[in-house]
Amino acid sequence: MAIFKNISSQNISFADKFSKLKMRFLLVFWLVLSIFIINLTSSLIYTLYSITKIQDSYYSITIKNDEVFYSRTLSIPPGWLVLSKISKRLQQAIIVSEDGLFYLHAGYDLEQLRGALKDSFVLKKKMRGASTITQQLAKNLFLSRDKTFGRKGQELILSIMIEKYADKQKILESYLNIIEYGKNLYGIDQAAHFYFNKNALNLTARESAFIAMLLPSPVKYAKSFQKKSLTAFAKRIIDSILLKMRQAGYISESEYQEQLVSRFSWEKTNNEPSTEIFAEESGNEFELIEGE
Repeated sequence: MAIFKNISSQNISFADKFSKLKMRFLLVFWLVLSIFIINLTSSLIYTLYSITKIQDSYYSITIKNDEVFYSRTLSIPPGWLVLSKISKRLQQAIIVSEDGLFYLHAGYDLEQLRGALKDSFVLKKKMRGASTITQQLAKNLFLSRDKTFGRKGQELILSIMIEKYADKQKILESYLNIIEYGKNLYGIDQAAHFYFNKNALNLTARESAFIAMLLPSPVKYAKSFQKKSLTAFAKRIIDSILLKMRQAGYISESEYQEQLVSRFSWEKTNNEPSTEIFAEESGNEFELIEGE
């Protein structure tokens, strides 16, 4: 009988140890899961709260290791320009280039979305942008840069919310002040001084078209400025943006013709031969293909 009692005691002891181990594992698991959910929820809550306050918000920019971070503030940070301090021509060039229906849509362009979905699912093409200015603002301030359908869905929802809590002027002002215009170059104030050594309020139509040309890929397309000579691709896109501004009634025929033949202060007298073969446009982004 004593033998059976010892075996029974050993079994109970092992069962107790296993039960305690299991309980500890479950406690650790639920603790980690709870922390994850709290962090995720608090981040989401803060994002939604920030959007409800976006009309009265500004964003300071910090760059660390080539990565940009935005911090919401209620006071105008250094380098931020209110819309009245930004050239009308720059505003118009950005709109015709990036989002022609900006003043008409509720945060998204249905036709662009349909085209993007068709290209991705039916034609099996690389997923393209199809993002309005509002969607790009939502992406830059609140989301990752990944091109996934999950992120595009989040971008769409947040852009609809932004349109609810902010007017078009505030959305455009915020967009122009937070986007990238070159390597570690953020905000239209810095861009105007960097490329043309002038205040953003004084940008001409052609200078504005140049800045708009940069936006799909500013680091890549800034090479015209670096070479002090427009590539064939850059000139074609700038001329196209000027034409759209003329067609939209933003500039007169005389201003259009004048801006077509004008030159930037940094352009060389004689354009160097371009190594560019051709450029393909995909959605609102340009894919550049160069020769040797």
